[in-house]
Amino acid sequence: MKTPTLLIVFALLTCGVGATPQDSGRTPTFLRGVSIAHWLAKVYDPAGPGAGWFKEADVRWIADQGFDHVRIALDGRWVWKPDGSLDEDRLAPLIRAMKWSRGAGLGVVVDMHFVPGGVYDKDVQDTAVFTSIAAQDEAARFWRSFAERFKQQGSFLRFELINEPMAPSGEQLNRFNEAMIAAIRSVDATRFLYVTSNLSSVFATLPEVRIPADQRVGIVLHYDEPEVFTHQKASWKQCPPDMPPIEFPGRVPDLRNLFPKDHFAYKASLTELSVASVEADFERADAWIRVHAPGREVYLGEFGVYDAAPPASRRAYVRAVSQAASRRGWGWAVWSYHGSFTVRDSKGNPTPVLEGLFDQTSSNKINRAEP
Repeated sequence: MKTPTLLIVFALLTCGVGATPQDSGRTPTFLRGVSIAHWLAKVYDPAGPGAGWFKEADVRWIADQGFDHVRIALDGRWVWKPDGSLDEDRLAPLIRAMKWSRGAGLGVVVDMHFVPGGVYDKDVQDTAVFTSIAAQDEAARFWRSFAERFKQQGSFLRFELINEPMAPSGEQLNRFNEAMIAAIRSVDATRFLYVTSNLSSVFATLPEVRIPADQRVGIVLHYDEPEVFTHQKASWKQCPPDMPPIEFPGRVPDLRNLFPKDHFAYKASLTELSVASVEADFERADAWIRVHAPGREVYLGEFGVYDAAPPASRRAYVRAVSQAASRRGWGWAVWSYHGSFTVRDSKGNPTPVLEGLFDQTSSNKINRAEP
């Protein structure tokens, strides 16, 4: 029997790479998320971006823990061709992940870790997209093309304009934000977007942010204070592997014999780390938002603890930070699903970070490794 033509067309539209992901029937929210790191940006796996360690089963596990969205770090340069078009083959892993997430009832935030237009070393962008008209124009062309490519996707999909910018000034970042928003809005009037603060999205530079009039734009911030705790023993922060453990809450040991005077660990020696200090940081940021961006959505896009920290302290810290955000109505995304800040260990089981996020409420369930 011949298949009716309309059914063939329907199958092609719903099964193809460019199709709208299958809807789970649930409206996604953006309150409790986890970042998918080192998969499509800052990739250290020899298999390269989109490697097979992240699958649909991982998305189902994430949903089962109580997360309501994933934040996927993407290197925009990797999907941008020299001729100024998007590489569909390289977009395919992202599109698959969107489909899996939508099917599990999860929202998706695409965190643009790097944008075309700048000159980069392995990990860090230079300032070209903030200082060069040509570089910023290329970044805007990229964002326009990216927004056009995904404009048919529903409200489950959101965009972060740039990850942890390091602009020479806050005003240069404001102009960058405005140019990227204009490029996206030229093809998609309703997509929810996030702007961020300068110098790696820290709370301290929030007052420099010019809040766009566009009500479909929220604010994303990152929090990793105090670094002496969150990044203890991290080699990329010049911390030795034999430094004494830092507890949270607790008092930082005297580390002055281990670090130079300009290192954050030297400066933090003998200070007290407490839930109250975390609360105070969040209250200062929220006080500014209540005055300068009332009613605007705020998103804690990154926070976490390096796995060298004591387990009980990791639980206590992520609980304090996630609750400080939630109490103020902020959504959050912990860093991360994969890597050295992970919520799931190599055997597939929850880490102290995941336990700290969800063991304080009876409404969320922590599930062990799948059979």
